[in-house]
Amino acid sequence: MTKAEFNSTQSHIHHGVKTGLAAVLAYIAAEWLRLPFGYWASISAVIVMQVSVADSIRMCWYRFSGTAVGAVIAAVAILAFPDNTPMTILALFLSVAFCAYMTRYNSRYRMAAITTVIVFLASLGQPERLVFGMERVLEIALGVSCAFIVSVALWPQRAGDVLRARLRRQFTALADLYGDVLDAFLNRQNMLALDPLERLERDVAADRGLLKSVLRHERLLYRDDTATLGLQVDTLETCLPHLRAMLHSLNDAQDQGYDILMEAELRALSSATRDVLTTLGRGGTPDVIPLAEALDAAHTRLNDLRGQGVTKRFSLQMLMKFFSFYHSQRFMARVLLRHAPGPVDS
Repeated sequence: MTKAEFNSTQSHIHHGVKTGLAAVLAYIAAEWLRLPFGYWASISAVIVMQVSVADSIRMCWYRFSGTAVGAVIAAVAILAFPDNTPMTILALFLSVAFCAYMTRYNSRYRMAAITTVIVFLASLGQPERLVFGMERVLEIALGVSCAFIVSVALWPQRAGDVLRARLRRQFTALADLYGDVLDAFLNRQNMLALDPLERLERDVAADRGLLKSVLRHERLLYRDDTATLGLQVDTLETCLPHLRAMLHSLNDAQDQGYDILMEAELRALSSATRDVLTTLGRGGTPDVIPLAEALDAAHTRLNDLRGQGVTKRFSLQMLMKFFSFYHSQRFMARVLLRHAPGPVDS
């Protein structure tokens, strides 16, 4: 079993224990409060419990706010419509139809519709319909509260921790792929597949969703360095298009491969770029001075070659391929200089 598989198994074992505990805790609390239908509390706890704290908070708020809205709508229906079959059918239709329509503005109305049905129909024939219905709401709120407490207190799996681990892997993968692309380019432009880049792009797109979860939900409970997390996600999102452009230049097979006169300078630029990527992935403060120096050295070497007229002996196709690759590499380095803490202009 790999480390990733072990972590996944462990997190789901924890999730199973936490969900079972939340269901039991909700039922015991309902019994202690002498609520007649305690299973509604356990059902609610199971519904809202998620693997990560951020998702649990999101589901708790979704369930709780939707329940509150649905309870108000059900109370209005109970008070406004007589307790007979035709009026019951009409009230049920109008209240559920209203909630379904309102989902165009907010998804919580889907939960509101469920609560409306529970409160309105379960209270039929009861002497105190409003009281009976509000007890069901209390049971749902109790289950939500128990799930929230267990999620936060026991083995909390935070989206921020997951995001940090993902970003570290992705920065390492980006640095390795960047090195492979440069090696292939200097080795007379051997073509590379786009699959690794496309996988990395999909992973980085998912990071943005995780970051939103941290900002919207976990920041209410935990102190996270969200500025650093945001910087890391932004840096990946900005670097990947430049790496894709380098790959496209590399895979342009319209001419035969050729040796690169600036190999030493490009390798130095690559090494400095990879060092910054790796440090940023760890959440550290990179030393960007070597990167700025490597950029200047490559630019100076290119100007010297052009001044000597060396580039004139190459075909236009060869020059376009080289400059496309080189400028993408240079732009990517400048992105890292701009995003790194304590940026250095070049």
